[in-house]
Amino acid sequence: MQERYSALFSPVKIGNVTLKNRVILTAMGGTSFLGHDGKFNPHIRDYYMARVKGGVGLIVPGVTGVKDMNGYLYEKEDIFLGPVKEVIDEIHSYGAKYFFQLGAGFGRAQLIGLGPGMDEATRNALMVAPSDGIPNVWMPDLKHRGLTVDEIHDIVDAFGKSALMCKRAGIDGVEIHAIHEGYLLDQFTISNTNGRTDEYGGSLENRFRFITEVIREIKKTCGEDFPVMIRYSVSSKMRGFNKGALPGEDYEEFGRSLEESPAAARLLEAAGADALDADNGSYDSWWWAHPPVYMPLHCNFPEVSYIKKFVNIPVFCAGRMEDPEFADKAIAAGEIDGIGVARQFLADPEWLNKAREGREEDIRPCIACHNGCFGISLVRSPVSRGVSMAHCAINPTAMEETEWDLKPAEEKKRIAVIGGGIGGMEAARILTLRGHEVTLFEKTGELGGVFIAAAAPGFKEKDRMLLDWYRHQMEKLGVDIRLNTEASADMLRDYDEVVAATGSSPRKLPLPGLDDENVLEAIEYLRGSKKTGENVVIIGGGLTGVEIAYDLVLKGKRPVIVEMQDDILQVPGLCAANSNMLREIIRYYEIPVLTSTVFKGVGSGDGLEVYVSTSGEDRTLKADSCIMSVGYVPVRTVSDALEAAGYPAEKIHVIGDAHEVGNLMSVIREAYELCYAL
Repeated sequence: MQERYSALFSPVKIGNVTLKNRVILTAMGGTSFLGHDGKFNPHIRDYYMARVKGGVGLIVPGVTGVKDMNGYLYEKEDIFLGPVKEVIDEIHSYGAKYFFQLGAGFGRAQLIGLGPGMDEATRNALMVAPSDGIPNVWMPDLKHRGLTVDEIHDIVDAFGKSALMCKRAGIDGVEIHAIHEGYLLDQFTISNTNGRTDEYGGSLENRFRFITEVIREIKKTCGEDFPVMIRYSVSSKMRGFNKGALPGEDYEEFGRSLEESPAAARLLEAAGADALDADNGSYDSWWWAHPPVYMPLHCNFPEVSYIKKFVNIPVFCAGRMEDPEFADKAIAAGEIDGIGVARQFLADPEWLNKAREGREEDIRPCIACHNGCFGISLVRSPVSRGVSMAHCAINPTAMEETEWDLKPAEEKKRIAVIGGGIGGMEAARILTLRGHEVTLFEKTGELGGVFIAAAAPGFKEKDRMLLDWYRHQMEKLGVDIRLNTEASADMLRDYDEVVAATGSSPRKLPLPGLDDENVLEAIEYLRGSKKTGENVVIIGGGLTGVEIAYDLVLKGKRPVIVEMQDDILQVPGLCAANSNMLREIIRYYEIPVLTSTVFKGVGSGDGLEVYVSTSGEDRTLKADSCIMSVGYVPVRTVSDALEAAGYPAEKIHVIGDAHEVGNLMSVIREAYELCYAL
């Protein structure tokens, strides 16, 4: 099937280095040779090998600073000439290339270390920016100081020495994490984040002086033939500090504009850059550089294909670009030179080989949830976060390839799986792959469980693809599936083990009027079993409630969100790219949000009346419909019945929402861990 994607799988040169295809595994946090402690990451070899075996042409790891709290990167030569070189040699044995990503620092995007108790020396070292007074992204009340000229020169020198060390280790080139995403070097290039009056501020050429000096220093130190690729945001998509623009929004650019970008790109090329690894966005508009499910597929393609017209070096496009057909056509048309893909390689390291072989139905799709790969959240505090970088919500083996490598079961068993949702299907898949005889019981007539409803909104096309993937795996593996069958204790007596993945059901509130025909559960709305009127009150401002509001407004309805907490989207682990975009969606569509508001029930008057109380003051909201989105509770009817019937407790395994209501990541990982051990 190579002929179908002949452009995608054709070679391309970056400088004097030839890539075997047009696919870059772009940078993600946690994928560098070095961990945050500055030591060699022992998991990284297996992570890389799984992806080079999967067919990738070039690997770019997550950024490593040329100077950080651990010292200068070039002082790590023993690591680079030792274990790093060994891994690079192995990567080369599969025909892949490797560019190390070097960075100058976070600048105003600095997150780690800003909590209470940070000493003054550390604060002074971390809290830098192009000029004094620039606000921090995460804690805007904190202001940064401007780098001195001597500090700039020191960083430029460190880039050259670090790149030379990379070259000595057999690394094929470097990528500068530079004019991208609002990091320190990017902040220098933007007039609204650079108030300097010396040679590093003012004109476009001056604002780009820092990065062009870095490029020239690397070329001087390593030779003109050593490739330097630039991570480049074509447009910043900023409306202001901590204010991002949505797709299609009419706004005045606060950062780098599309009009300024061609001249900027030509400056980089003139300085010696050999390629642009391009997308859009900044930390103020994070959803462009880290597109969540709400962003359209190929979201950065229009701007990236535009910038290619102004340079003579290869331009790669990143941002939900994993559709091989789209990528192949764009490359064949000369609109881009290749694609950058990151999270899809986490979800399925073999996706590129599968595409090449015409097995697209076997590709486990990235659903752009960010739960595993980038769970940096802003729940309750600007610096509270759950960081699980380089892992994957739907592929538990990512970054743990050796630990979770599937092996045949020592003892083959007859195992019943109760429930055909994602947890049940993942359990059936793993158990079957390990050689067990599996029967899956599902009381309804279809597989998918509550995730069918979760995947219903129009912007959840990848969720629906994941459902299709699981159903295809069930068929391909020959799992014995019993639809429209509610398992009983008598049915299950002859099985060696029972996995109860019976999921959850909507939480019921003991309040008046909820049996009104115009009151819907979230699942009823999402599945389309009940329709809403034009004016809809949503009870619950968690992720599901806010997504429903977005879905409603896209359909021309008028939603109102009611949340009892003092803020919406208080979901542990929810990535800031997701939550910040949803907040901008609420702003853009002018969706009313009532926080610190208690729901007290509904009644019938002139239409539906929704009773709430805000700060102790009772209110009545007029509506046509009311959607309840107040969470879920575990369903344990089967496991409870088995225990009551005397089935051995040690052979009953309750997983997923039936055990504890969580998210897709927790459901899949729990299923994988259990079935790996059975």
